[in-house]
Amino acid sequence: MTQLSRRDFLKAGGVLAANALLPKHITSLTPTGGKYPNIILILWDAFSARHLSLYGYPRLTTPNIDSFAARSIVFHNHYSGGNFTTTGTASMLTGMNAWKHRAINYGGLVKNEFAQINPYTLLGSDYYRFAFSQNPWPDRLMGQYDKDIDRFIPPSAYSLAKKNSPAQNFKRDRALATIALDDFLLPVQSDSSVTGSALLGYLNKSETLNANEQKISYRGGTPEIMDPGYLIPYLNENVYKGMYSELSQLAARQTPYFAYLHLYSPHFPYRPRNDYRQLFRGDGYNPVSKPVNPFSGGVQEDYITTQRDLYDRQIAQIDDEFGNLILGLEESGALDNSYLIFTSDHGELFERGFVGHGFQLMYEDVLRVPLIIHAPAQTKRKDVFTPCGNIDILPTILSIAGKKIPAAIDGKILPEFGGQEDENRAIFSVAAMDNSAFAPIKKAAIAMRKRAYKLIAYIGYDLKQNFELYHLENDPDELNDLTEKETKIFSEMKDELLSNLDEANRAFAK
Repeated sequence: MTQLSRRDFLKAGGVLAANALLPKHITSLTPTGGKYPNIILILWDAFSARHLSLYGYPRLTTPNIDSFAARSIVFHNHYSGGNFTTTGTASMLTGMNAWKHRAINYGGLVKNEFAQINPYTLLGSDYYRFAFSQNPWPDRLMGQYDKDIDRFIPPSAYSLAKKNSPAQNFKRDRALATIALDDFLLPVQSDSSVTGSALLGYLNKSETLNANEQKISYRGGTPEIMDPGYLIPYLNENVYKGMYSELSQLAARQTPYFAYLHLYSPHFPYRPRNDYRQLFRGDGYNPVSKPVNPFSGGVQEDYITTQRDLYDRQIAQIDDEFGNLILGLEESGALDNSYLIFTSDHGELFERGFVGHGFQLMYEDVLRVPLIIHAPAQTKRKDVFTPCGNIDILPTILSIAGKKIPAAIDGKILPEFGGQEDENRAIFSVAAMDNSAFAPIKKAAIAMRKRAYKLIAYIGYDLKQNFELYHLENDPDELNDLTEKETKIFSEMKDELLSNLDEANRAFAK
């Protein structure tokens, strides 16, 4: 049996499963007076646009997403504001560049003065507002405005874990509670940099492991476990059933709603179910070899290949779950008056001696993420190639809802939603985890996309070369550095990048 026909078989089984989940009746979703549409934002963590067959990846990883895109607006050059979850998600939720919102550290928070700039607060009580993040860091970010969230479920929802973090009980300051409890007082992470109570941390880790001991395997293989160290095992099929249940209940309310669902998979560690573990084996895919980056650590190529294969297989698995979800929502009428936004917080890298995301690597695979938006009753595909950023998602949501866009927001309304295509606009992505969130940024890796060019700047690092310039249309694999050939373009882009950074740093001048 061929791989493709095998996948067709699996998809057919999934369709039956989705139909079994459908409620017999769902009340009309049109809100009273038809004023506000529903807005659903689904995000896959660590999902690179360059691994979607939709965007030209040679492996057929995403046939269901491809089908969804056939009746949606597809953005081909959409960039995250950072290369790891905290910065990328904060940029999307605030509509601001990282050097303004300042959630630049692992597990960090948005600057207090900007905490009220988020979709929940700005949409207001006209919307019923739902939040779910499997990843604890976005859950922490949303904890800064949990008073504006009507239903806020914990990262362990729909998982195999038997308990939630104690931080969920602190309703008045959920964000700070997660830092105090999850990171310090009761840490389960093995990271030696984590301080706090060694005894309580050990006891909490032991209890968590014992509670999950009987849950570590099932007939399909090994469940995914959230990394780093949160020890929450889950099955993707259970998570998607839970999502369908939540969205069905929201639809039945007969009032407009905003739902943000931040899903952990395909984030590392990649654990595709057993029935996907042979997918793409022997297909001859052999990506171009790239030089090792000084920040990478020099991971061996055979390990990179193995991890890339697992990642692609896991994408294929959750693509099938996504297809079942969309089918169920469409057949129930849940998308009739709903905008569905599908995206990611950042991508994933399998090259240059590195696997994963974060650190100072700012190449396309880790920064360029999918953005697909389906509007109510849309039946045809539209493609947008002008570069845009995930800082544009919040102003677009506010525009859809007819809400005022605060002047502090850096993002623009996306094309096809009232925004204008601007070929001269610069899109920035920032990795500044080596800085204090309360001081000027003096050490960072910053990427700037403008027209067909991309500049990477390594600010404050002792390197032989602190800048890289690529022409992405001619060189999509970023192999030919043009800093010495395109001197005029390089000089102009460098000046613009440094000028923007200097302007942002002035807010912290003493």
